[in-house]
Amino acid sequence: MSNCLVMLTKRYPYGIGEEFIENELPVVAREFDRVILIATSVSGPAVPTRAVPGNVEPHAVDAGRIRRSVPFAALGPALAPPKEAYGPAERAAVAHSPLRRLFFAYFAAKGRAVAKAAAAVLAGAGFSRGDRVVFYSYWLYDTAAAAVGLREACRAGQTRAVSRAHRYDLYPSKNPLGYLPMRPYLLKNLDAVFPCSTDGARLLRQTCPEYAGKVRTAYLGTRDFGAGPQNRGGAFHIVSCCHIAPVKRVDLLARSLARLAGDGLALKWTHFGAGDGLEELKQYAAQNLGFMKCRFAGEVKNRELMDFYARTPVDCFVNTSSSEGLPVSIMEACSFGIPVLATDVGGTSEIVREGKNGFLLKPDFAPGELAQRIRELIRMPQSEKQALRGASRQIWQDNFCSETNYRKFARALLSGF
Repeated sequence: MSNCLVMLTKRYPYGIGEEFIENELPVVAREFDRVILIATSVSGPAVPTRAVPGNVEPHAVDAGRIRRSVPFAALGPALAPPKEAYGPAERAAVAHSPLRRLFFAYFAAKGRAVAKAAAAVLAGAGFSRGDRVVFYSYWLYDTAAAAVGLREACRAGQTRAVSRAHRYDLYPSKNPLGYLPMRPYLLKNLDAVFPCSTDGARLLRQTCPEYAGKVRTAYLGTRDFGAGPQNRGGAFHIVSCCHIAPVKRVDLLARSLARLAGDGLALKWTHFGAGDGLEELKQYAAQNLGFMKCRFAGEVKNRELMDFYARTPVDCFVNTSSSEGLPVSIMEACSFGIPVLATDVGGTSEIVREGKNGFLLKPDFAPGELAQRIRELIRMPQSEKQALRGASRQIWQDNFCSETNYRKFARALLSGF
């Protein structure tokens, strides 16, 4: 009997996004005989843009096909029965909100549509029900509901359904409706849920205490490229890395840097990441940050970013998000021994230890507060800067090394947790 992993993603390995799977998949795939990777929301040509290990079979489901099938899934037989999903807790959550009820109906129907499309992929791939199979959703969202449906449809052999959980799929308060559908149903019917932070695991256990035993923190991780070079007297170099979106608040970092205009400090800022706000950010920098060097590198491949950290002295990594799970961008910076300034949201405090490898900012910090933290970092004695760098690297080695974390995760999947 062989071991088979059926992994449900959004777009990976097609197009862009979900870059952090690049670190996980090679390690996890070594522990399984066969990996069937189904990207459930691919727009445009289904041409893989990321290489996958030899035993991984990538398949794409057209996003338009899912959209068109959702209305029919809402009416047809359910792989994940909506009657069970619409339990007392769910009814209470949507009772006074037509928008929440609509969201629930859409979510349940999409989960069924994704499950149906994935089942068709498996049938075409010569999937054997006699295998030991783990259905693994990368997100605690519609793909998690699909994983449950697939397990129910493939009862022969030994099957399990599990899901990771990150941020948008985990924190209801970050959803515009303050609500995420089918939490009790998913916790009841998944065999295990693996939040990427202890903060996220705590939230799930509080949400559904009767299923607390199914929730297990499983940190993500990044690869080891060694410690980065130290600054030998050049401008104090600040780096940020994220998609430019309102939740990331890169504009708040720019406004904080503007507060340093009269300090006479030699400063440099490099930002990696694109988004709708990039041109506006460039304009702000041109008008207000002329006293320092600014570079907007746009979207780059992960390998290019790692090469940058490996050869470029960076003094501080900054994350100004109003909401996070546990940022992979901070893991990457810490792996190179870079101190971090970040907002104390989500699981960020699990990697940024106050005063040890960086400093935490209040979620609603003002630009002047971040500017002051940067001043303090610049003026620190060299021995204290060295201590921050050493601690950053050590915290990463102890907790966020991809080889260690993903091997442990894969073996947990195989052993039944």
